Amino acid sequence: MSEVSRLNLTETAQVEIHTGKMGAQGGSNPKGESFGFTNYYMTRNEEPFIPVVGEFHFSRFSHLQWEEELLKMKAGGVHIVATYVFWNFHEEEEGVFDWSGSRNLRHFIDLCAKLDYPLILRIGPFCHGEVRNGGIPDWVFAKPIEIRSNDPEYLKLARKLYREIALQMKGSLYQDGGPVIAVQLENEFMHCGAPNDAWGYKAGKFLTSGTGGNAHLAELRRIAEEAGIQPMFFTATAWGGAAVPEEGFLPMLAGYAYTPWIPNQPPSREFIYQDLHAVPAEPVNYDTREYPVAYCEMAGGMQVSYNARPFVPADSVEAMTLVKLASGSNLVGYYMYHGGSNPVGKKGYLNEQFLPKVSYDYQSPLGEFGRIGESYDRIRSLSLFLESFGSILAPMTTILPDGQSNIEATDTEALRWCVRHNDGAGFVFLNNFQDHVAMSERPFRIELETSCGPVSFPKEGEAVLPANTGVVLPFHLDLHGVSLISATAQLLTEVRADGEHVIFFYAHHGLTPEYVVAKSSLSAIDTHDGQVSENEDHYVIRPVVGKNKSISLRTADGNQVRFVTLSRQEALQIYRFDLWGQPTVVISDGPVIAHHNQLVCSSPGSSSIAVSLFPAPKSEMRTNTGQTVPFQAEGLFHTYTLEFSAYVPQITITNPTEKSALLQFAGDWPSHVEDVWLEIDYDGDVAEAFLNGKLLTDHIHYGKTWSIGLKDVYNQLEQSTLHLSITPLRKGTVHTFINQAQVERFEGVEIAVFHRIEAIPHYRVSLFPAAQR
Repeated sequence: MSEVSRLNLTETAQVEIHTGKMGAQGGSNPKGESFGFTNYYMTRNEEPFIPVVGEFHFSRFSHLQWEEELLKMKAGGVHIVATYVFWNFHEEEEGVFDWSGSRNLRHFIDLCAKLDYPLILRIGPFCHGEVRNGGIPDWVFAKPIEIRSNDPEYLKLARKLYREIALQMKGSLYQDGGPVIAVQLENEFMHCGAPNDAWGYKAGKFLTSGTGGNAHLAELRRIAEEAGIQPMFFTATAWGGAAVPEEGFLPMLAGYAYTPWIPNQPPSREFIYQDLHAVPAEPVNYDTREYPVAYCEMAGGMQVSYNARPFVPADSVEAMTLVKLASGSNLVGYYMYHGGSNPVGKKGYLNEQFLPKVSYDYQSPLGEFGRIGESYDRIRSLSLFLESFGSILAPMTTILPDGQSNIEATDTEALRWCVRHNDGAGFVFLNNFQDHVAMSERPFRIELETSCGPVSFPKEGEAVLPANTGVVLPFHLDLHGVSLISATAQLLTEVRADGEHVIFFYAHHGLTPEYVVAKSSLSAIDTHDGQVSENEDHYVIRPVVGKNKSISLRTADGNQVRFVTLSRQEALQIYRFDLWGQPTVVISDGPVIAHHNQLVCSSPGSSSIAVSLFPAPKSEMRTNTGQTVPFQAEGLFHTYTLEFSAYVPQITITNPTEKSALLQFAGDWPSHVEDVWLEIDYDGDVAEAFLNGKLLTDHIHYGKTWSIGLKDVYNQLEQSTLHLSITPLRKGTVHTFINQAQVERFEGVEIAVFHRIEAIPHYRVSLFPAAQR
């Protein structure tokens, strides 16, 4: 048996929660909804709140698709949207501002307002964001000024920019009824710059990281407020010793484990538990005890560069989120949550050097063209947990077992775990993922001494923590009158229906689920779908896993509570919407969004999709094509199978050379096909896609399939040829010598070959109760 890990929580102090430095920065809108702060967490309508923030750069995506993508973000569990306003995207030529089309900030703000979506604007002047010059237009460098400083001439330019932005966002502040809750001024100020691509003579020339510290941020704030940009609070990127004003600014942190800026990157410490409220992960210029721990740039992926091509696994995104939550973070923000494409400028491309000219996919949960990645499901499952139980977690103190914060990143033997608790109730967090290190499954047994009594995980013997997995296990929680002493299943979400509180857990692969419940809290128990053993003062319940199984509990005070234990796969397919007048849990094997009181169901590549609904609709369900859809009862759920007529896109592929492919499309897409995606597997260095002679997108090869969504160029496809081109990957030796000029000779093999080019239809149908029409 493995060594028992023990922790006495009765001897630990609780964090002191008070107003802190952000206490005066909240506010309410005309509807009476509010946001606020303590020194430890954010509040929403005066309740503790752990928001999920998702970065989506509006100007890197087609404005025709913004609403749909925002709805996908909502369905994915994002509570707050963040976006950059890149100066050089809007004033590429001095004095000529462009706020049209996909640069239309006002339209994006209005869509957020329409969807009741809080918004954080990051307005520069310096933004970075992997754009040319960090967002500073080229023409600025022709002036004798010091950027990112209190140089009066630079401040004049900042004033003009802020006034233009203020015109676009007029009336959009939260306190005025709009969506904008916060504004970030500058970015990584006094910490780092960006490549100076305007200089151009050689690589490695960087912009200044800035001068003037808090005095410069104070000037930018004064200029912004004079222009009418007066949000409830400002934010500041606070890592790397960056400048952070003491009042009115929420310091925001970053966490990246797969980076192109560290050659031969060693394992990071991002997966080691810390108490970030008490001891910051790195030196910062503010008192961490006076502010909530907030992350605005936790890696949702990573942009591939020419010189470094990291792949970010979905396991890492999920594990880092759980480690930061366990370590005290009470705001999790993903950079990027939604990727996109750089617009092409009037004078050239607007990318940062060594990066793709157009593609900014970022391997993010939602990628270029709206690609849905594996991490989308991971983040959503964690967001559902925070939505239902975040108000319980937010005030809880981080407690580290001895030695946890000193574990080496390369250590594969030590059990990585910590606790967040409040008055004896809380959550045990375990992590068995580490970047750049292979981890093995880990037997464990954890015993806690709490003010509510002893707890062990599992109740008897030991359990197994799977490799590359993060787990959250509850203890001593009151769930609507059920006294849950412990569980080896992870809490997911809850909904009230038909007089019952239905609580959804899920079982991790290899971790046997059990619930230990105090007998005194129950008057009846129905374990038809499971086994129960009775002890002197508690029951140990071992459930059957699956959405069609459940356990019914009646509490001593008369509440009816039901536990449903989903499989890991079902948990990654679950959504929660307000639909048809009630909170509705959806389990779908394809992506879904809620729009106009309909459930819009998508099916990439498959001509059928199964959708399970709870509470079960009270009337028959129909589709937007007029079909009535039968259902199958599966426990609490009604499952609807939606079938489509299979469609095979008509595409002709010719190869003028091994490294080129010409694609001709024919025929209209049927109405139930919402998009067609190209999936391209190739070997080579870099690939580009041209339509009508213009670069549509590009791809630096990093070992994964290249995907291109076509719906935005659908009307051009039938009259045009799509050209795919590969730059060969060289394997061999380059010899350099001088003969009147520098000469290169390559000896070796050039690799450029297409292995698969396939057009994948994405089907779509809307589902709603027949009584609705």
